[in-house]
Amino acid sequence: MVGVLVATHGRLADEFLNSAAMLVGEGEQLESVCVLPGQSPDDFRAQVEEKLARLDSGEGVVALVDITGGTPNNTIYRVKMEKNLNVRIVTGVNLPMVMFSVLDRFDGMTMDELVESLQENGIQQIKEFGKKK
Repeated sequence: MVGVLVATHGRLADEFLNSAAMLVGEGEQLESVCVLPGQSPDDFRAQVEEKLARLDSGEGVVALVDITGGTPNNTIYRVKMEKNLNVRIVTGVNLPMVMFSVLDRFDGMTMDELVESLQENGIQQIKEFGKKK
């Protein structure tokens, strides 16, 4: 199964996983990593490397990050490039994307299928509610 790493500024990634677990249960090969105020770049990088290694069962890892160009995004990208890892990065993570990772990700799903489905699911959930036509 393709692993999923949720990576954000602050404890948002932890809370995405906590909220998803409350709503739909806990997921397999799904972890969070958070860059915290005052944390050294080397410490955060070490956490990213450890989690990517643990999550990759041979089919790669999709990283769901909060902000394009932010520390989580850039750190994961550097690790991916320097270590030649099979990692894809999807920005703009939201709770429905994390829930999809729990409910709808399955063994045999390719990384391309997962990335496409995560993007579609995340975008579909962004709408104005209650607007009169």
